[in-house]
Amino acid sequence: MKTKLWKYAVAFIFMMSVLFPLGAPKSDAASKYVELELQWKDGRINHIQTLLKDGVTYGSFFSLGSGAGLNWKMEGENTAVLSGYNKRVVVRMGSKIAEVNGQKVDMGREPVWYISHLYVPIKFLASALDGEVANQDLKTGKVTVTGLSNYKDTFYGSVMGYNYTIRAATGDIEITNVYTGQKNSIPLGIKNIDVNTHDLTIDFKFTPKNLLVVTVEYTNRKTKDYDLYTLIFKNQGLIRKSAAHGLTEKFEILKPDGTIQLMDDQNLRVIDDGSGSVLEVTAR
Repeated sequence: MKTKLWKYAVAFIFMMSVLFPLGAPKSDAASKYVELELQWKDGRINHIQTLLKDGVTYGSFFSLGSGAGLNWKMEGENTAVLSGYNKRVVVRMGSKIAEVNGQKVDMGREPVWYISHLYVPIKFLASALDGEVANQDLKTGKVTVTGLSNYKDTFYGSVMGYNYTIRAATGDIEITNVYTGQKNSIPLGIKNIDVNTHDLTIDFKFTPKNLLVVTVEYTNRKTKDYDLYTLIFKNQGLIRKSAAHGLTEKFEILKPDGTIQLMDDQNLRVIDDGSGSVLEVTAR
């Protein structure tokens, strides 16, 4: 009976996890909930209600996993998985033994399905996401978790029927024609993408003569310096590319005179709009 209940509840769990992305809805059993404060390495702080059952505080497996940038899926009828870049967490209904990156871990209690959410002990889930339970208020029951990691590993942008994707595993940009599915990968050389410490953005601009300028900025959230990657396309063909590391102030690529500036670690090139020809090269 438990197996069937778990099987048919999965779709509902996912739907409610989307509607209530980081916490469980309050119900008639509100006394079973306590406050949970989540402090993430990327600077986010969330305050949510979480389940308290038999003296153990639990966390929502799917919701906290989604907040950490992980994807969830079912493997069989009773196994739930969170997975992403360098992280895989597996729990099974009816078992206290979980797996984190292939290593068996005793959660202390079995997973619990309660009002649209799959819950696991918060001490286990915090540790699995590289954090820890830093404090538990004995009077109010409030639990504070610190140091939670964000494992987001894929970054998207799109323009004019093409998707541009950067994956942390490679640091390159993959361009996909949404109509034909044809793909083309261009090396960028972005290393050690970590959204816990940096922001990565993809931007698009068209020049007056219809060249496409694609810029990728990888910014250190603490120091504010950034690496700038610039790609110039003509009729969807790449004609110029540059990479400049450790910039400390914003760099204007499109100049008022209609030319384009490309900066790398050694030189500044001035490019003609339309043709893409190099008009001038100066040392940085």
